[in-house]
Amino acid sequence: MEPVSIQLAIEASGDTPLAYQDQIDRFNESHKDVQVELRTYTGGDAYNQAILGQVAGGVAPDVFLVDGGVRTKEFATSDAIAPLTDLAKAAGLDLDSFKPSLLKAFTVDGKLYGIPKDYNTTALFYHKDLLEQAGIEPPKTWDDLRAAAQKLTSGDTVGFGMYPQINYFLAFIEAAGGSFVSADGVVGDLSNAGHKEALAFMQDLFTSGYALSPQMAGAGWDGEMFANKQVAMVYGGTWIPGAVLGGDPSLQIGAVPLPPKVQPGSVLYTAGWVISAKSEHPDAAMELISFLTSDEELLKGREAGIIGLPPTESALQAVVDANPDDPTLAVARKAADYGVPFGWLQPKFVDTYNKAFGELVQKKGMTPSEMIDQVMSEMPKG
Repeated sequence: MEPVSIQLAIEASGDTPLAYQDQIDRFNESHKDVQVELRTYTGGDAYNQAILGQVAGGVAPDVFLVDGGVRTKEFATSDAIAPLTDLAKAAGLDLDSFKPSLLKAFTVDGKLYGIPKDYNTTALFYHKDLLEQAGIEPPKTWDDLRAAAQKLTSGDTVGFGMYPQINYFLAFIEAAGGSFVSADGVVGDLSNAGHKEALAFMQDLFTSGYALSPQMAGAGWDGEMFANKQVAMVYGGTWIPGAVLGGDPSLQIGAVPLPPKVQPGSVLYTAGWVISAKSEHPDAAMELISFLTSDEELLKGREAGIIGLPPTESALQAVVDANPDDPTLAVARKAADYGVPFGWLQPKFVDTYNKAFGELVQKKGMTPSEMIDQVMSEMPKG
């Protein structure tokens, strides 16, 4: 009997597809009844629009990656992807092994449409030597954070660094109890007190000279200004330490959660494997997904640089056990339980918000209420 042939699609370039091809080769070697071909696409909207068009034309790959949140909703409501719960059960995939918050990012109208591939989150990173020299402990409150940013601002170093974007600032909004986003991508009341408090806090840090953005620092990204010690602390993605230490292993980096104001806050970034609604071989497609999300493949994928943080508790525990001195892992593990998926925000809203937020942190005369009014007036309608 001829093996079933299916296709797996990713958005990737450079050496990244080679690591995925290694996974596919291992699958093909161990599954003689199913053979997989890798298809690559350019990233961003070009990828999503290409896949949607191919689904409509009946020529889409069987398995592909989609971001959790509104992007998954877009594919689900377009009838481009198939519900997965029954397929997962039939394949013996234990959905309870995945972190519930990650599964939620791929759930639309009560139906699961994606199996998490991996995730990343946010944390407050700091240079241990700079805090020790200043006699400062890692901040545990927002008052601590401001005081530390002020004291650490000296010479060529600014105390705190962050992209002035909701991509990261969403954690501060959540920590202040000001969340206005929901799983269906609907934006609620921007003028709530917690949101305004978070905006005022960040505006004060920047306009007082205690915070720096990569643009202000002349850096290519937040990890660069952190590695160069242009900032003593940086709030950003959990990919920062690996990249920074890869360039300079001698740096002593610590990590703590964002201090809560009224509750914990973090941002989750996750992508998941989905199956085309037009796939002629959904069972074989789920067999592939089960293989890719097995602990063995998640750990091999992490070593190869194509898996961020494993989405299953058992694989994540294995990473923690293998890296007992990595403070980022403990922070990221807890953050998965309370973090807000960035994918819940519509891309057009993100662009509108970031434009106004960037103006706020540069202007002492602009108020949070004025910024919110600007966002609401410029927010795309419909």
